[in-house]
Amino acid sequence: MPDETPAIRAHYSKLALKRLRAFPEGKGSDIRERVGSERLAVIRDAASLDWVPVATVVALCDAIHDVLGEPAAREFWTDLMRDSYDHGILKPLTMLAGFGLGKSAVSGLVKTAPRAWSLSSQACGSLEVVDGGDGIKLRSHDLVPEILHSRGFLCVFYGACRAMLDVLKSRAKLEIYAHEVDGKPQLGFSFQLEP
Repeated sequence: MPDETPAIRAHYSKLALKRLRAFPEGKGSDIRERVGSERLAVIRDAASLDWVPVATVVALCDAIHDVLGEPAAREFWTDLMRDSYDHGILKPLTMLAGFGLGKSAVSGLVKTAPRAWSLSSQACGSLEVVDGGDGIKLRSHDLVPEILHSRGFLCVFYGACRAMLDVLKSRAKLEIYAHEVDGKPQLGFSFQLEP
C-alpha cells in the first residue's frame, strides 16, 4: 500500500451514521455531538471505499459505545453487519463460505474474515484463523493501539462475528478473549461449535 497511515474504509462508518438518524430519544444526535463536526464531515464527505483515519472511525465507535452502552452497541453493530451479509457488501462472503451447515459453514465464513479485514483496513493490523478440534478462533496479531484499546471497536468486531453466526443460523457460542503475541496483548474471538 502506498500510504501506511492507519485507516479504515468509510463504508461502515457511513452506514452507522445513516442508522443513527433513526435512533430514538436523541441518542443519535448525542452520538454525533460526541464525534464532533469535523470528524463527521470527514466520514460524510468520503466515498464508501475511501480511507478514513482510524482515529475518526474509533471516535464514532466509542461514541456509539458510550451513549448506547456495551450490550446495545454490540447489537447495533451486529444488526448492521447482518444486513451486510444478507444483502449488502458482505453478501459475496456468504457465497464463498457455501451454504453448508454446522462447523464447515461457520469455518468457511470465519476463514474469510482475515481477507475482509485486510481489504477494509490499512496498516491497522492483521487477523488469523485457527481451526481446532473444539472450535474456531479468530485472532489479531498486531492491531494498532487505537483499535486494540477501543471498547467501541471491540463492539464492531463482536458484531461482525455474531452476524456471521446469525446469517448461518448457527448456535455456536461466541466468546472474546485476550491473548499475547510477542509479549503484546491482542484480541481473539472463539467460536465454540455445538457437536
